[in-house]
Amino acid sequence: MKYARKALNTVRDNRLVSLVLSSAAKPLDAVLTAVSEQLQRKVRRNGVTTRLPNGVPLKIAADAGVNLGSLLFWHGLDGYEPETTRTLRFLFERSHTFVDVGANFGLYSLMGALLNPNLQVISFEPVPTIFAGLRKNVKLNRLEDRVLCENVALSSQSGRARFFMPQSEGSEPESTGTLARDSWQERKGAPSFEVETVRFDDYQERRSIRPELVKIDVEDFEADVLEGMRNTILRDRPFIVCEVLPRAHRNRRTEEIVHALGYHLYWITSLGYFHMPNLEFPRGNLTNFLLSPVSTTDRVLNDLNILYELRANSA
Repeated sequence: MKYARKALNTVRDNRLVSLVLSSAAKPLDAVLTAVSEQLQRKVRRNGVTTRLPNGVPLKIAADAGVNLGSLLFWHGLDGYEPETTRTLRFLFERSHTFVDVGANFGLYSLMGALLNPNLQVISFEPVPTIFAGLRKNVKLNRLEDRVLCENVALSSQSGRARFFMPQSEGSEPESTGTLARDSWQERKGAPSFEVETVRFDDYQERRSIRPELVKIDVEDFEADVLEGMRNTILRDRPFIVCEVLPRAHRNRRTEEIVHALGYHLYWITSLGYFHMPNLEFPRGNLTNFLLSPVSTTDRVLNDLNILYELRANSA
């Protein structure tokens, strides 16, 4: 068998044979790739279990994140924002308190708690139907004692506000709802409903929370969330992973708040963390940033441990 395999490899590597085989295989590969992509788009997975790097299973319940479950089924953890997922995984393992703002169905809340058994998580999700799915996923993973789910929206003011929620084309609610006024959601006449809002500074005073890590995904409302966390951020200096989508207003208010807090913008990419002076530059579909309380003179960082140690030493 050993000699037969060696002979086969020799024949396969022959220039003429390889030319014929590769020329025939390339169009077949294109066809199979196209079929695979179509399968992944059309065939959905409602309810899924995937394993984290530490071997612990992460479960998404049926009817509690079909889009999310399908991505995990077909691609594993790299199916959803792989660069951001790797960033958060690093920080989860080194944090004690994580605040998930715009938790949706709870992927990052679940991941953090399952990767680090000492991590306490507070998950904010204002949409009632999505919030119900979030709680369902937390219960399925037996994390009720470490993931606190709050059905409110973080904002710069505590009170009530209109939440604009586009109509969904499928069975699952849209994930692009927002509190932002004059948003594309409002301009296109998306249905709206009233939600409770709270300043995180007010919230944490009642609970004495000292976050070391924050994730913000709120569809163009991040400036208000940061404003409502101002005192907490200045006191605790957490790392903040924040989605910032390109907008006509060029995200000037978000940028001003970040700089006023003494934070630095690191664009999260597969090639590393690019230290950027502002938020407006061509960035394709890579829209997540690490807002860091510390920085180096390097234009690009590949090792997050450098920032983590700098922050630890400056505390």
